[in-house]
Amino acid sequence: MQVSIEDVSPVEKKMSVEIPWDTVSEKLGNAYRELGKGVALKGFRKGKVPRPVLEQVYGQRVNYEVANELVNESFYAANQQHNLAAVAPPRVSEATPIKKGFPFTFKAIIEVRGEVVPQDFKGLPIERRTLAIPESAVDEALATLRREHTELKPIEGRETTQLGDIVGLSVTGTIGEHQINQPEFAVDLEDGEREPLPGMAVALTGIAIDTKDKVLEFDVPADHKDEQLKGRHATLTISILEVRAKDVPALDDEFAKDTGKAETLDGLKAALRKDLEDREQAVIDREARENVLRELIKKNQIPVASSLVERAVEMQYQRLRQMLGMKPDKNDRNAGLTDDLREKLRPAGTDEVRGQLLLEAIADKENVAVTDEEIGAHVEITAKGRNMPPAKLRAEWQRDGRLDNVVYSLRQDKVLRFLVDSAQITDVEKLTQQGTPLPEAPTGHEAHEHEHVHGPDCDH
Repeated sequence: MQVSIEDVSPVEKKMSVEIPWDTVSEKLGNAYRELGKGVALKGFRKGKVPRPVLEQVYGQRVNYEVANELVNESFYAANQQHNLAAVAPPRVSEATPIKKGFPFTFKAIIEVRGEVVPQDFKGLPIERRTLAIPESAVDEALATLRREHTELKPIEGRETTQLGDIVGLSVTGTIGEHQINQPEFAVDLEDGEREPLPGMAVALTGIAIDTKDKVLEFDVPADHKDEQLKGRHATLTISILEVRAKDVPALDDEFAKDTGKAETLDGLKAALRKDLEDREQAVIDREARENVLRELIKKNQIPVASSLVERAVEMQYQRLRQMLGMKPDKNDRNAGLTDDLREKLRPAGTDEVRGQLLLEAIADKENVAVTDEEIGAHVEITAKGRNMPPAKLRAEWQRDGRLDNVVYSLRQDKVLRFLVDSAQITDVEKLTQQGTPLPEAPTGHEAHEHEHVHGPDCDH
């Protein structure tokens, strides 16, 4: 087999191949022998059809299959021999038909990673938000915790509803042209911000606990947030099913102890502030990594293979579907991914691939590696979230081939942290630019399709 490789672009090569007739003939012989084992034609016993007859009936199909096999074998051999770092199957641009006694020749375009030499990746200028948790956020967290520890008790000693009750009711009627039929519905008479309709909590306050078939009429305000309801006249018939009174705990040291978070109320507030600060710091750190990735890409506009971009576009589309709560199409994972949508997603997909290749190159250049301790910590955190033993999760990832992808993601995240540590950081109250989004680190079944740059040279 004769193979020649020439550069077309930094991410494309042209492969010209000539395969001698002896090799082609051997492939054809094998193909016809396999075909003959299962073919039954009129006038011949199964497995006894002569090859000339098979060639007459199936020649075109066999030639096509053999040509594909020769192209693929040549491609993988050339990829290994010439270290092409191919990222997709070859695109055949020219091919001679298989003809007895003649070599089979073809030309194909091969997309490759290309050489990635990152420039100016240290000292990247980025913004980072300062950590600032207002006291009002702590108060809201305390109020939320208090609501979570509030008990609902049966009504005793009174016959009418009052502020603070939770009313369970059935509702029928109309709001404008819309029919309403809710057999079970709950309204917090104290929570005006979350009431189903403006004025409903007020209308249900002070009425008999055993109210049945009571008609309520009111107009939904013209500035109501729901476009389908605002400005409509409501006529509703309600029947109370149950009323419960809220037993709200006092904000004192006993409440703090009941939460299990602190021994005193001041200690509880401090613990809640610490939780808020930890969560906000995680967001700030992620923003910094996104910002440093954006700056890295801006300074390194390396060319990327189109097949990698298309793969990234499809992954972006799948993430978008998940965010919108759309179920995957079993027959077509990319159902709904129109040409227009592809075009809109392509710039971000290009930068996503570009960023991954740059981070991988920097990791190699700076000898960034993920330690066993770091892998173990990640496995332990994930296993804890799933309520399963870490050893079992790690064995599952290794068995299914996911662990390599998890390590790959951890390595890229480690490079981003390295870049942030070496960046020129300006602390700001509010970011002025949006960073490049980072894919979530794979922690489950999604790990084996993480946005890794796969290809024939891939180890996994």
